[in-house]
Amino acid sequence: KTVTPAWSRAQQLLPAPTDQPWKLSIAVPEQPAATRNRPIALPPKTDFFEDVKAIVINPACQRAVIGYLWAKGGPRGEARTRIVLCDLASGKVLGSASGPVRMVPLALDDTGTKVLMRREEFGFGKQDELEIWKLTRSGIQRLLRWVPYDDVQGPQRDVKWAAFAGPDKLLTQGGGKLAVWNAATAEPLFWVKTQGGCIPALSPDRKYAAFATDKEVGILDLEAGEVVAFQAAPGSHFPFPVFAFTPKGTRLACAAFDRIYVWDTATGNLAGQILLAGMNIHIGTDFLCPGENYALAGKTLLVDLSTQAKVWTYEGHGAVAALGNVCWFVVSGRDAGALVPATLPHAGAKQRIHQAMAAPDFFVFKPGVTVRIDTSGLPDPAERQKVAAVLREKLMANGCLVGETGTVDLVATAEAGKQREVGYHTFGQIGTRVYNVQEYISRLKLVWQGQTAWEVSGTSVPGLIQLKEGETVQDVLRRSERPNYAWFAHVELPKMVQKPSAQGGTLGTSQVTVTGIQ
Repeated sequence: KTVTPAWSRAQQLLPAPTDQPWKLSIAVPEQPAATRNRPIALPPKTDFFEDVKAIVINPACQRAVIGYLWAKGGPRGEARTRIVLCDLASGKVLGSASGPVRMVPLALDDTGTKVLMRREEFGFGKQDELEIWKLTRSGIQRLLRWVPYDDVQGPQRDVKWAAFAGPDKLLTQGGGKLAVWNAATAEPLFWVKTQGGCIPALSPDRKYAAFATDKEVGILDLEAGEVVAFQAAPGSHFPFPVFAFTPKGTRLACAAFDRIYVWDTATGNLAGQILLAGMNIHIGTDFLCPGENYALAGKTLLVDLSTQAKVWTYEGHGAVAALGNVCWFVVSGRDAGALVPATLPHAGAKQRIHQAMAAPDFFVFKPGVTVRIDTSGLPDPAERQKVAAVLREKLMANGCLVGETGTVDLVATAEAGKQREVGYHTFGQIGTRVYNVQEYISRLKLVWQGQTAWEVSGTSVPGLIQLKEGETVQDVLRRSERPNYAWFAHVELPKMVQKPSAQGGTLGTSQVTVTGIQ
C-alpha cells in the first residue's frame, strides 16, 4: 500500500524558551535478559562484492536485523538486498530473505517481525522512500510504502534516521523535521523543526528523543507530545550533530564534526567537551555509548567520557550496534560471518587502560601544566607577537601556565599550500564557476618530547563568500592568498591531551574477528 503523508493534519511542536531550566528524569530500564557471550554464526555472503550496510536492534524483543547490499553496473544497474534476522537472547539466526531492490534497514519493530527499510541509491534525494517489510516464514511481505518528506526537494528528502519507540510509534529524521508517526498507518502525528544534518537518539526507556536545531539542543517527550527541555547548543559551531544516550540514561553525548559534547541528562549541564582533531576519523552517523563512561565514534574509536581520553581502536567489522552495554559487531569472514558480542573496553584492554591512566604523565596537557609558545614558524615577524598574545590568553583561560620551563610546546605555523581549483556557485545563477587560488595553511599543534600530541589546521581559502557592492569573487580570493593569522584567534584548545602513542592516538588497537576480539 502506498501512502501519501498528510502533513496538514500533523501538529508542529514549538520548543519552550531557552531560559527555562532543563529538568529531565529517565527511569533506568530493566536490564535485558542475559544474552549469549559467544559469537552468532551468520549465513555466508552470497557474493564477494556483497557489503554489510547496517545493523539495527530493538531492545524490546532483543532481536537484530543485518542488512546487506550487492550491486553492479552503476546506480541503475542490477542490485539485491538481503536481510538476516537474529535473536540475541538465544543466539540464533531466525532466518534470512532477499529481494531485487536497493534498500537498507533503518529500524526493527517491537515484535521483531517488521523492518523499516529505506531506499538506498546514489545521489541527493534518493534515500527518500520508506517501506515496512513483514518477515514471514515464506519470505518478505511488503506492507507500506511512503516518502515521508515529499514536501521538499533535493537532499532534504533523504531520511537520515529512524527508530520504533514502542508498538505504535515510529520516529524519522529528515527534511529538517523530527517526526513521530503512527507505525501502522504511516500517518504523521506531530513534528519538531530540527537541523538538517541532525541524527537524533532515543532514551533508554524510549520515552524521549534528543535532537538539535541550528543553535539549540532539545528533548522531545514522545508520550506527552511536547518539547520538555531546550537550551542553547555549546559554542557557535554545531554541525552535523549525532546523539547517543548512555545505557542507563545518566548522560547524553553528541558527536558534532570534530568534537564530542557530554551533558548530564538530568540537569542539562555540559559535563565535558572532547576534541577529536587529528584523530583522522569519520563519524558519519556511527556514534553510540556502550557504557556510562564511554562512547564509540565512527565504529572504531573508544573514548572515555570522564577523562576525555581516546583509549582504544577497534577494527575489522562492517557495522556495530548496542543493546544496553553490549556491542554487537557484524564481521565478515572468508566463508561465513559472525555477529560478535562484547562489552567495551573488552577484557584484554581494561588492564592496559587502567595502568596507563595511573601514570602521572598520562595527560601531558592539562590545567596546571606549563606551556611554551612557539610562533617562529609564522612568516610575518609582526604577527608573531600578536598570535603569541592570543595563544597565551587561551592557555591561561584553560588553567595552564606559560613560560620557558614548559614541558609541552604550543607551536603555531603558517605555510603556502598548493594551487587549488575551487568552485563557487552564485545564488540566482546556474552552474558553478571554478577559480585558481593559492592556498595557505595555518596550523597549531601541541608537541611533547618531539611528538605531536594534538594538531588542528585551517585554510585561507574561504568556503562561503559574501560580496560587497562592486566586488567580485576573484577580488576576495586574491586577498585570501596570504597566511590567515586571524584563524588562530578562533581555534579552541582542548582541556586535556593524553601522551602520544604508536596506535594513532589511542592506547591500543584490537581486531574484531568471527571468533571474538583479539
